Amino acid sequence: MPELDNSPTPSESPDSIPVTLVAGYLGAGKTTWLNAHLRDGVAPDTLVLVNDFGTINVDAELIDYAGERLLQLSSGCLCCSLSDELGTQLSRIGRWPEPPAALIIETSGVARPQRIADMIRVARRFRLERIVTLVDLASLARRLNDSRVGELVAGQIASAGQLSLNRGDELKVIERDDLMRRLRSLNAMAHVEHADSGDVRSPKPATSRLLTLRSATDEHDPDWQRFAIELPASLNRQTLESLLAEHTEGLARAKGFIQADGRYYVFQWSGRHVEWTPTSPRPGASQLVGIGFAGESLDALIAALKALD
Repeated sequence: MPELDNSPTPSESPDSIPVTLVAGYLGAGKTTWLNAHLRDGVAPDTLVLVNDFGTINVDAELIDYAGERLLQLSSGCLCCSLSDELGTQLSRIGRWPEPPAALIIETSGVARPQRIADMIRVARRFRLERIVTLVDLASLARRLNDSRVGELVAGQIASAGQLSLNRGDELKVIERDDLMRRLRSLNAMAHVEHADSGDVRSPKPATSRLLTLRSATDEHDPDWQRFAIELPASLNRQTLESLLAEHTEGLARAKGFIQADGRYYVFQWSGRHVEWTPTSPRPGASQLVGIGFAGESLDALIAALKALD
């Protein structure tokens, strides 16, 4: 686990741009939370920067915000090594004649927020104001107990100043209470909100005793593998769901804009949770993007998806 570092941060310029990081594992609900936060009201001229793992940025297209104030990072996951693209974007934004009043960064679900926070802290004209981590309570125990991603998920939780919890209503009271104790063992200081009960509020202001994280030397990222596959227009919804369910060992997340059963959908898959949200027709072929753990299971899934007709 990362170690808490209470050392003071360098003094910051009063006109520096405050940055909010929105973090959380794949499928935790970051984009939904961000949309609710934007509807709740943000400072005029707030800039939103979105990083997604796929060749099509599904999250960016689902964010209801002014196009000129929404930028996309195309480099995929900010995980194993931070892409130069984020640093380049921050440098460019910092040189704008009329810089944004605030910056919100929605990270990829496999990102370690502390690594991004470290980059922000050394970037000119920016100051890290808060980290908000989304948590899917229904899958939390399974994620934390998974040797491949448990340390990553724990680090995302530990880094937060605010935890926004989803899908707690799907659990029994005793299960939810046990998970809350586990969350508090990882992060006793964070403000907690329950997003599934409508308790989605503006992030709490940073306190003067901000806890930061010092990266642990034993951090290890899984061997992530991404894919993007065009799907036939004749696709049946149940066929796709069944195929993904057969390969859950290797697949971590899948989503896309898909035509199935004669209709158009935004498709979201995360573990046992599946969503088909009707949407307007889109030009081009249906495309599914996914990320998982490199190996035989994921290879078999990709081969099966390519074989669909």
